[in-house]
Amino acid sequence: MIHDRSSSSLKPRSAVAITALLAAVALSACTTIPQSAPFASEPSQAKKVNPIDSVNGELWWKGLGDAQLQTLLTQAFNNSPSLAMAEARLNQAQAAVSQFRASSAPQVGLNATAYEGKQSYNYLFPKEAVPQGYKDYGQATLSFNWELDFWGKNRAAIAAASTNAQAAAADAAQARLVLSTAIANAYIELDRLYQERDLAERAVAIRQDSAHLVQQKLDNGVSNQAQNEQARAGIYAAQADLDALDEQIDLNKHLIAMLTGAAPDFAATLKRPALAATPEAFGAVPERIDLNLIGRRPDVIAARWRAEAASAHIKQAHAAFYPNINLAAYVGGQALGLNKLFSSGSDIGQVGPAISLPLFDGGALKANLKSAESEHALAIASYNQDVLVAMQQVADTLTSQKALKSRLDNSEQALTAYEKAYSLSKLRYDGGLSDYTTLLVAEQSLLNQRRVVADLRSRALTLDVALIKSLGGTYAGNTDTSTN
Repeated sequence: MIHDRSSSSLKPRSAVAITALLAAVALSACTTIPQSAPFASEPSQAKKVNPIDSVNGELWWKGLGDAQLQTLLTQAFNNSPSLAMAEARLNQAQAAVSQFRASSAPQVGLNATAYEGKQSYNYLFPKEAVPQGYKDYGQATLSFNWELDFWGKNRAAIAAASTNAQAAAADAAQARLVLSTAIANAYIELDRLYQERDLAERAVAIRQDSAHLVQQKLDNGVSNQAQNEQARAGIYAAQADLDALDEQIDLNKHLIAMLTGAAPDFAATLKRPALAATPEAFGAVPERIDLNLIGRRPDVIAARWRAEAASAHIKQAHAAFYPNINLAAYVGGQALGLNKLFSSGSDIGQVGPAISLPLFDGGALKANLKSAESEHALAIASYNQDVLVAMQQVADTLTSQKALKSRLDNSEQALTAYEKAYSLSKLRYDGGLSDYTTLLVAEQSLLNQRRVVADLRSRALTLDVALIKSLGGTYAGNTDTSTN
């Protein structure tokens, strides 16, 4: 009887391989996989939007109507170290995604060795069977290795890395938003300081005129030296206020230079702001501020992506309980004598699965799973906390805007009354019906009220910028917050 030796020799090997695989899967029951408990609170279901669209795509600062400000922001986006760091973190996160994807793909490599060597005559083989003297040896192989991701561990790692990259992109958008609003606030403050300086400069002139009148009265014997010294002290005090404002203006310019990524000497090139913003510059405030509108904020988006990445880490930790199966193979040549490396009969090869299964690890896998679950719970809590903080910031800003509107309306009416009072005082002075002192007092009252109104108008612009920041970008044209 003639037997087919080739087929009979393959069957035991195939049976062994299959048996080993089934045994590995069966043995996985020895490693008890804990069930993750459901979380009491999942991230609030805010509408997902691209933070780049809600911040970078809408140049909200154009509503302030100042060309120099737009130039400063362009310079800041190109030179700011904070944005450079955010961009570097984004690139790092994107590279991590590529690394995880590459590690889960089939790996092919070329390996070659060549050396001169001599074998012992008194070791494994008789002296007659051992090559005499030093001989050259060579081996060249093409290797193949592929981790078969049956349980989704690698897919979960890629998902986690991808969502972390999305979070890094949102962080970059948040850095851009924070920088742009910081520069806008500093610029608005610079405009307010210049307006206050104008009023302070006029206040110095009023004090000088008042002191001149007191000196005239002293010369005519209708005043005394104490009143004269008091008038002179008023000049010095007003001048000191003016000097303090000059200092604040210079310091504010230094701040703007720093925010734009420039050296302090750049401050000398800054001109006086020419803001031309109107109350409608940024559009109407949405009537309903709900979770979907808050969800436009880049920091909220980043927190949600991190919660999803943490969820993927749980899947990755679960998959670690199952066998790790790699398909490995190599093919090539091996010879005693490099000239025979590629000759017939020098070929070598191997193919088969490599299986590893954790059995007793001292609780490391369970601890890793528990850590991943805790990370997820922390990410969820952090996200929900960010949402609550965002909603509070929006509510606080809207409350301040409402209160400021009433204050500003009353202050502007008071300013109108002071302007009329000053005009009447000037008419009386020009007609010889009152003295110059009365006119100076009326003008000083007018200046004081102008300062109040200027401060409130500046505060109104600051609150507009604060609302833009708290909503993650301009809100004009985004009043529809319904979920698609």
